[in-house]
Amino acid sequence: MVRRLQDTVRASASVRAEIARVHAAAPSGRTPLIWNGAWVRSDGQDGEGLAAVRQAIAVEVGFAPAECKAPPMRGLVLLTLADAPGAPAIALGTGAWRWSDLLQARR
Repeated sequence: MVRRLQDTVRASASVRAEIARVHAAAPSGRTPLIWNGAWVRSDGQDGEGLAAVRQAIAVEVGFAPAECKAPPMRGLVLLTLADAPGAPAIALGTGAWRWSDLLQARR
């Protein structure tokens, strides 16, 4: 699932632009957290989370096979725009979660 999402964020110009913008605005050395059980609101954005990023992830997770969405996850996942050190990146995750959790509203 990580590879699927990594490929998705790297393929979309609008997603790359949003990630680069939020990464540049983050404190030095910090990777922005965009989902921690709920989509995290970003400065300058309407609604919860980065719209283009949230939509791209939701579509990829939504159409992924059930066996990709079901395994339990722990902690954070890092998605980068390139393999080079220092490339813009985002993080998502929480203590214990599943990929399918990204499709549901927080209760």
